[in-house]
Amino acid sequence: MKTKKNIPVVKLPSGETIHLGDVIKKEYGEVTIQKFSHGYDIGNRTAIINHLIKKNNFKYYLEIGVRDLKNFNKIKIKNKLGVDPSPHREDENIITATSDDFFNKNVKFFDLIFIDGLHLEHQVDKDIKNSLKFLNNNGFIIMHDCNPPTELHQRENYEINGQFPSWNGTVWRSFVKLRITNKNLSMSCVDCDWGVGIIKKHKQQLFKLNSKINYSLLEKNRKKLLNLISVTEFIQNY
Repeated sequence: MKTKKNIPVVKLPSGETIHLGDVIKKEYGEVTIQKFSHGYDIGNRTAIINHLIKKNNFKYYLEIGVRDLKNFNKIKIKNKLGVDPSPHREDENIITATSDDFFNKNVKFFDLIFIDGLHLEHQVDKDIKNSLKFLNNNGFIIMHDCNPPTELHQRENYEINGQFPSWNGTVWRSFVKLRITNKNLSMSCVDCDWGVGIIKKHKQQLFKLNSKINYSLLEKNRKKLLNLISVTEFIQNY
């Protein structure tokens, strides 16, 4: 992100230029530059995490699924820990293990837990359940890939005939199940970066379900089902 006379400017690969406050809609959600609690930033999962950390003076962060550490290394917090069965890089703050094995031995509590591991419903269900056990009362769980734009994006298998098109997996299903069953969580999804889910221990009005959880349900009820909010609404509400 470059600045021109202290005003943030970003040039996208498409050639489009966005300035502070601009919002461009893409397949993966909003592209925007906003003033977060930690400063000017592009609206994405990293900015959302750093905003919550700064605003709430959080001290303890856990990331499930660090991969190449690109997100992990950008998180601004005193104590951070990452878990991944096959991290692409070594780091003293990364534990090489599955999330299941980590949680089975864990005794620490965290202010913010970012779930970005195996993007399949059965595993995400377990990661959310385990994260809630070790989340401080005022903390947040953040989830990536909660808003697949097409049915193809939410397929179970990443690979298709030797190709790897954009993939969100079935994370959204785990998120939605809590939107329809758990009154003791407050949930929303920020419409950027493929859908950044937010979970907090609080209260919410449940979505009334009259059909099975399938992509058609998401497509017809996306805003209410995910409690979908814009990046600016996130900044205002959180």
